[in-house]
Amino acid sequence: MKSAKFSASVFPVSFLLVLLVDGFLWFKSSWGKLSEGVFVDNLSGTLTKFASKNPYPWFKDILNSYAIPNTAAVGAMIMYGEFFFAAAVLLSVLAIFGGVRDRWVLWLLGVGLLGLAAMNLVFWFAAGWTSPSTDSLNLLMLTVELVGLWLVYRSLMAKG
Repeated sequence: MKSAKFSASVFPVSFLLVLLVDGFLWFKSSWGKLSEGVFVDNLSGTLTKFASKNPYPWFKDILNSYAIPNTAAVGAMIMYGEFFFAAAVLLSVLAIFGGVRDRWVLWLLGVGLLGLAAMNLVFWFAAGWTSPSTDSLNLLMLTVELVGLWLVYRSLMAKG
């Protein structure tokens, strides 16, 4: 049985390039965490700083009640989540550029974008208050990922 195909016309080339950069930034971040081997060891202090003056009481509670006491598990989820979600976005975009039109590419891209959007949102709640650049860059990346998700959804729902 032939797999269903999709039309790449839903994805402007310029937006695919933006997704490629977004995926690369996440991949670079994850690679640094994985290769240096100190991310998990330093995470407790980082999360404590994020919780110290966090303007969202409900998120401060999450940091203090769950994330800080479980830094090994949280750190592993962050490192490997960044790596696999970024790889999903990068591989999907490269596949689209390479002419692959199987719908599994859209599903892979959607999973990657959803994971990165969730990670961006969590990081924004944790650290967005620390500087204007952290605030604005995370919101920009989140917007790119959400627009990408909308395009994936639109393409998956298209007939044909």
